[in-house]
Amino acid sequence: MSVSVDKHSIGADARHYSGLCIVLAPLLNGLAKFNYAVSLLAKYLAGVLLALMLVMIIAQVIFRYGLNNSLGWTEELAKFFMVWIACLVAPWAYRENLNVSIDMFADALPPSLYKLSNLLITLLLLVVSGLFFKQSLEFVQGGWQIYASSLPVKLAYFYLCTPFVFGSIWLVGIEKLLMQLSTWSQPLIREQY
Repeated sequence: MSVSVDKHSIGADARHYSGLCIVLAPLLNGLAKFNYAVSLLAKYLAGVLLALMLVMIIAQVIFRYGLNNSLGWTEELAKFFMVWIACLVAPWAYRENLNVSIDMFADALPPSLYKLSNLLITLLLLVVSGLFFKQSLEFVQGGWQIYASSLPVKLAYFYLCTPFVFGSIWLVGIEKLLMQLSTWSQPLIREQY
């Protein structure tokens, strides 16, 4: 039995996996493909928002210093775009292991403790992101009652990035947990975690 391998899914020759992996492989591959697609779409959307933010800031500078007439809405919208950009790329960065980390302590651990520490960190991340996701839904609910100060837009539209980021990070955490469980009995490849 073989599990497909491509850039957006996890898998390898099933002979090298424990029985647990054979059971988890279809779930892991499906979740990996979903997380890859969401992360890629969010990353490109963040790029579009960054370009729009740059255009707004340039327009603000031209209007303020060139025409002596400041645009009041560009600063607030640029701040919200900056927050959205950070929220959109966070799941992609976590999935690709691009977050800043200090590995000196972890690298000194024996392989079994290294795997255990990564498993515990993933479980902690799942708990925290799950709690924050729940709180973010309440945060968005409150935003339906408030308007932005310089735009006739309810703040809930700007706050919608919080359930996205915590929900997406939770899903990537599930993917990483399944990967860690399915490779538990294999020799340690540190980049894998």
